[in-house]
Amino acid sequence: MEDIRVMLDILQALGLRITMVGRDAAIIQNEGLKTESPPTELVRKMRGSFYVMGPLLARLGRASVSLPGGCYLGSRPVDYVLDVYRALGVETVVSRKTIEASTAGLKGAAIVLNPKYRSPGATFHALLGAVLAQGTTTIENASQEPDVVSFCHLLNKMGARVSGMGGAVLRVEGVDALRGPCVHRLPSDRLEAGTFLLAGCATRGDVRVEEIAPSSLGTVLEVLESAGAQVHAEEMAVRVSCPERLRAVDVTTGPEPGFPTDLQPPLAALLCTARGTSRIEETIFDDRLRYADQLAKMGARIAVEGRVALIEGVERLGGADLEAENIRAGAALVVAALGAEGNSRVSGWHFLERKYQDFGAKLASVGANLAAT
Repeated sequence: MEDIRVMLDILQALGLRITMVGRDAAIIQNEGLKTESPPTELVRKMRGSFYVMGPLLARLGRASVSLPGGCYLGSRPVDYVLDVYRALGVETVVSRKTIEASTAGLKGAAIVLNPKYRSPGATFHALLGAVLAQGTTTIENASQEPDVVSFCHLLNKMGARVSGMGGAVLRVEGVDALRGPCVHRLPSDRLEAGTFLLAGCATRGDVRVEEIAPSSLGTVLEVLESAGAQVHAEEMAVRVSCPERLRAVDVTTGPEPGFPTDLQPPLAALLCTARGTSRIEETIFDDRLRYADQLAKMGARIAVEGRVALIEGVERLGGADLEAENIRAGAALVVAALGAEGNSRVSGWHFLERKYQDFGAKLASVGANLAAT
């Protein structure tokens, strides 16, 4: 996936040695950081690049990082991140393009995140700063997402002292250094798995996704069952079949354990052909419903007011020329196109390549008819 390649390039530019092991594993060795300034052209490619700030501050006491890029989803301020670092004893100066940060030493603190969002990003930043800070840090309203839990386990394998994983409050006892060697396997991508399940339902087909814990898809599976899909959960697999048209549902996005905002767009695409009128409320991002105009090209009856979309289901969508503006909107258009009558052309495929590994090949393996243009 492109985002992973960009992140590895950033680490290499900072001085780390990266050795790829096949396509799906990497050995990362820190032989000394060379700079506190990651390359601007890489940082602006994705928002996740901003995560280097915490380790740079912990190791060097300073960081100069360009404002991050990524998908446009409305207002995405960095203040909530900077507040975390300021609590840990960091001084920051923000210009139009760059964040300059410095510290005489990170110190443990009581960090209270916004309870409405329980941001995974803010939680990651708090952990990255706190593990090497002097003293104890508590992180209230921490994200409970599986990726955050996995990251806590990784840190502990390296000598960190993090407790409370999976709960709303994390406690971090600062240590002098993290150490290797450490081997860690990332959890399967629940958002990728969810996208495939929604795509299967859109075609009124039968799809089984392997190597995924059903518990990581809890609210997604609940919504599909409420809409009338047949869900079969196994130990490390989920199968969903949808031989008939689904019925409308009401969904509100929210932080874990709520319905994930990143699966809201492909869910909306699925609900465009459900019986009745569905209501989707987006509570995380203020401009995430921009894909609605593209679905309307296919015959969808979707009305957007603010962060709420009302979707009056039709029997079938029709093929159209479509343009993806971001990753999850692109997934929504693919889901809609797979279930539509006729051919669709989806431009902006590079967005999908950022997060979905071999997306086209995986869809083709279960019967999708795709062709590059």
